[in-house]
Amino acid sequence: MKKAASILLAGAILVSGGAVVTASESLVSKSYVDGTFTTQALEQVSKRAEEEMSASYNQALNELNSKHSSYLSQVGGSTGGTSVSSGLSDRRLKKGDVLTLSSGSGVMLLAGSASASGGVLVDTTAGTTVAAGGGLTARHRCLAGETAAAVTITSDTAVLSLEGSYTLSASGNVDYNAMADGLAQMGLLKGTGAAYGSGYELERQALRVEGLVMFIRLMGEENAALTSTAVNPFADSPSWADRYLAYAYEKGYTTGIGTNAAGQLMFGPNNTISAGEYMTFVLRALGYSESGTNPDFNWQNAMDAAVAYGVIRQSEAALLSGSSFCRAQVVYLSVCALSAPTKTGGILLDKTASNGGYDQTSMQAILNGISALRLS
Repeated sequence: MKKAASILLAGAILVSGGAVVTASESLVSKSYVDGTFTTQALEQVSKRAEEEMSASYNQALNELNSKHSSYLSQVGGSTGGTSVSSGLSDRRLKKGDVLTLSSGSGVMLLAGSASASGGVLVDTTAGTTVAAGGGLTARHRCLAGETAAAVTITSDTAVLSLEGSYTLSASGNVDYNAMADGLAQMGLLKGTGAAYGSGYELERQALRVEGLVMFIRLMGEENAALTSTAVNPFADSPSWADRYLAYAYEKGYTTGIGTNAAGQLMFGPNNTISAGEYMTFVLRALGYSESGTNPDFNWQNAMDAAVAYGVIRQSEAALLSGSSFCRAQVVYLSVCALSAPTKTGGILLDKTASNGGYDQTSMQAILNGISALRLS
C-alpha cells in the first residue's frame, strides 16, 4: 500500500506541475511521445518477448533431446528377439529380412536397398515421411514415429546403421553375409577396408581385379603372389594389386585385355566382371582349361560347364546368371568352388589348404557350415 501511494503521489505532482508549465516550456514534446518514445518502447517489448519465447523454446527442445538421448542410451542386450543399441551400430542383413523399430528408434541405410513396410518412418534428413513401399535413401537418418515402423531389405544384402530397439524377422533367403564371414575366417576374404559391414562391400559390383585376386586365394597361392619378384607388365595396375598381377602374368593366369594407344599392356582392373568370367577363373582353379586342342570349356559356356562338372547346380546357375554379379555372388561362387571336385580328384579345398599352408581340418569345418547355406 505504501508503494502504491507513493506512485499516486508522484503522478499527482507531475500532473499539477504540468498545469503551470506553458506549451513553450514543455519538458517532453507530444511528437516525441507519439514517435520516438513509442517506437523504442515497442521495440524493447518485442525484443523481450522474443527472448522469453526463445528461452521457453530452447528449454522445451533440450528436455525433448534429453529424453530422446536417455531412451537411446538404454542397454539390455537381446531379450525376446529385441535388440537394443546405445548408439549407431551397423548390421549386415539379407534380402527379405524385416526389422521392426520401436517408436523413436533410428535407422540409416549404408549399403544395398531397403523399403518402409509398415508404421510411420520419418526421414529426418529430408524432413519427409517415407511412404509404405518407398525406398530408404542412402545415408539419410530415419526415425520410427509414434508407433513401431518396419523396414524390409530388398537387395541380396544390405548394411543398416541402427540405434534404439528393434526386432528382426529373418528371411529364408541366401545368406551371403554368413558365407562371407566363413571365407573371412578361412583367411580367403580380406575385405576392401570399407568402414562398415565388416569391410566386405558385398553390395557393390565385383571388379575384374577382385576376381583375379580371389582366384589366386582359392588356388592357395596368395603368399606366393605377395612375395613374387616378377615384373608387372600392366600399365593400369592399382598399387595394392601390383604383386597379384605380376604373379598372375608370370604364371600365365592372365594376359590382360590388350594394349593401349601407347602399346602398353592393359588388364582392365576396374572393369566389372560377370558370373561367367568369374566362373572361368573358378574352372581354371579346379584344373579345367579353355585352351589347347581339346578344351574343357570356353568362357562363353563357363556356367553350363560348371553345372556339368558338378561345381554348381542348375538352380544356382539360374540365380547367378539372372542378377547383377556383385561381391556377394563372388562369395557364393567361391564357396561352391571350395566344395567342388577338381579335374584330378579331391575337392578344391584340399588344394587351397595344401598350397596355402592352412589348417585343412579347421577350413573344412567352416566350409561344412557355410556350404549348408547354398540353394538346394
